Amino acid sequence: MLKITNYIFLSIIILISASCNQQKSNNSNNNSDNNSNEENSIKQNNQVALELHDKLMNHFSRDWMERESDPDLYPNYYGGSFIDNDGVFVIAVTQNTENVKELLKEALETDNFKVESVRYSYKEMLRVMDSIDEFLVNSSIPDDHIVLAHFAGAYPDVMENRVKVLLTEVNQNIISSFKRDVTNSQLVIFEQGEIPELF
Repeated sequence: MLKITNYIFLSIIILISASCNQQKSNNSNNNSDNNSNEENSIKQNNQVALELHDKLMNHFSRDWMERESDPDLYPNYYGGSFIDNDGVFVIAVTQNTENVKELLKEALETDNFKVESVRYSYKEMLRVMDSIDEFLVNSSIPDDHIVLAHFAGAYPDVMENRVKVLLTEVNQNIISSFKRDVTNSQLVIFEQGEIPELF
């Protein structure tokens, strides 16, 4: 009788275990399906956002690809644009967001985007970039200038609404020299970075 009871008990445990594993597998499949659906939705949103970006740039100028770094390409209200984590197109603006949003709706022929208020325009950021470029190509600047020795790059960071300057070392001496010799713009923020390796 003890053998039969143990056998029945063991059978019940196996059935419960198999049932739990089946439930876990079903939950895993449901989670996998949900993740897959979410990933597909974000991919679709990214594609729409890229199309909206192209449409916006074409609205600014048909030859925007050739003039992308030209500050005069961009209106004063434009602070840049990016795709958020959900794949939604976000346009940063410096002026009354509601008025500009209406203008952008007309240009994009949709309201499938977000507007974010920022302080500085993309035009202003590109002008700061021009100042940095002028310094970098100036042949009268000695090669051992402290800024040149530590400069690792610069770019307009639309999400931070600043020009980010990357230096291999960030200290007050280098920052003071940059502000004195390159630009003292309040748009510039400094961050440590590495000089890209050229292959």
